[in-house]
This record gives sequence, structure tokens and C-alpha cells, in this order.
Amino acid sequence: MNRSFLPWIMFTALVLVWGSSFILMKHALIAFTAVQIGAARILFAAALTLSFAWPQFKEFKKADIPAFLIVALLGNSIPYLLFPIAVAHVPSGVVGITNSMTPLFTLLVGLLVFGRKLNRIRALGVVVGFAGAIFLINPFDSHSTVGQNWPYLLLAVLAAACYGVSINTIGDRLKHLSPRAITLFAMLGASVPSVGILAATDFTGNLTGSSEMWSSLAAIAFLGMVGTSISMVVFNRLIAMTTPLFAASTTYVIPIVALGWGLLFGEDLLFNHFVGMVTILVGVWMVNRK
Repeated sequence: MNRSFLPWIMFTALVLVWGSSFILMKHALIAFTAVQIGAARILFAAALTLSFAWPQFKEFKKADIPAFLIVALLGNSIPYLLFPIAVAHVPSGVVGITNSMTPLFTLLVGLLVFGRKLNRIRALGVVVGFAGAIFLINPFDSHSTVGQNWPYLLLAVLAAACYGVSINTIGDRLKHLSPRAITLFAMLGASVPSVGILAATDFTGNLTGSSEMWSSLAAIAFLGMVGTSISMVVFNRLIAMTTPLFAASTTYVIPIVALGWGLLFGEDLLFNHFVGMVTILVGVWMVNRK
């Protein structure tokens, strides 16, 4: 295969998988609760990651445990619980748009916590991005699904903020480790609360054997194994083959895929959602400028 096409194939695959994850969460809600979806997704991802990344146990150091806990909780456990809760109350396509705010929060956390620099164009990009979020949420519209349930969409925004903390932690505290090691330790750390959540919510009681249950479980397995474990390996490989900016450009296309699925399944998508998406993406573009 021509290597010039391979990065674009990987890019397209990531966009399709990650952009489809929100409608898959909605489908999984047929048989499982939102918190069960998030917890089970982590266990599926951890199991697959362990199968190919176990040699990276040799990279473990006690000094890295605090950073691993941050990445496990804020990069995996909490967002994977918050996104399904949001999808249960607002259109999945709209929730998918909020995920594109991750670069904005990454820049803000880097500025406030890690002392990184912020030039004018990037500062303006943050302002534009959050203005788009206000358009998107539109809490003053009580007639639409999002307007009635806008606090739930804030949970998705909080999930994007969690990603921002996790990304900065990886870049500042764990850059001496291989991507597989980071993924392995983060997944294993996130598995501990996930097991507790599934036990407390009687996950096995939902395994009724019905066709709806199996299709919902298949959606969760895909989210964990393909949408989390394999996708992170592909994403890290894409960064190595191209540039971080090229890989991060998936952020621009994922919301379009998520909205496309929402339209296909007849979700309540309004004009302000598209205005919000475009405004957020303009802000993300400004933040990514040199």
C-alpha cells in the first residue's frame, strides 16, 4: 500500500469510529443504563489492551502512579460515564459536537495549571469556541429537547474538560512512557471503579439474552475494543507517521459524522446546533494555529 494514502485511511477510520460512538451509546441505552455503558466500555477496552500491551508492564514506576490515576479517572472513567448520561437526555449528534471542545480545554488547562503560553489568536479562539458552546446549548429555548435538558449537555462539556486535564498530564508527566504503556496503565486503573459500578448496578441482571440486549452489548463492546483500545493505538501511530496537528484535525470532522448519524435517526437537531458546531470548530481552528 502506498504510504501516502495510509495516513488518510487511518484518519478516515478514526473519524468514522469516533464520530459514530455517540449514536452507539444511544443504542446501548436500550438495554443498559448510562453508567453501565461507561463502566462496561472500560472493561472491554482494558481486556483487549491487556492482550497486546502486557509487555509494557516493565515500564511501570511507582512515581508515575499519581499521573496514572489522573489519566485513568479524568481521561477515561469520568468522561465515559458522563457522555452516555448526556446522550440519554439530549440528541447524540449534539453531544458529539461538545467533544470537539477538547482542544479548547487542553489549551486552557495548559495555561492555568502547567504554565503554558497563550497568544492573542489562541485566546480569541477560546472565546469563540465557548461562544459556540452557548449557541449549542441555548438554555433559553424551552421548546427543544436540548433547551429542556441543557444541564445534561453541560455534563458532556465537563467530559471534554476532563480530557483536557488528561491530555496535559500525559504530555507533562508521562511523555517518557510508550503510548501502549500509558493506555495499558490508564485502562487498568479505570477498571477498578468500573467493576464496582457494574456490581453495584446489577449489570448481570440485565443480561437477559434478548436480541435487544445482545445488540446493545455489541455496541458497548465496539465502543470499548474498537472505539477506545484499537483507536488509541491507531491515533498514536498516526501522530508518529504524520504530525500531532494532522492527527488532531480529526476534531474537525468527528462532529459532522455525529450529526450525520443524528439526522439519519431523526434526532431533534435545530439551526442553533449547526451554528454552534461551526463556531466551536472555528475556535478550535484558531487554537491550533501556530
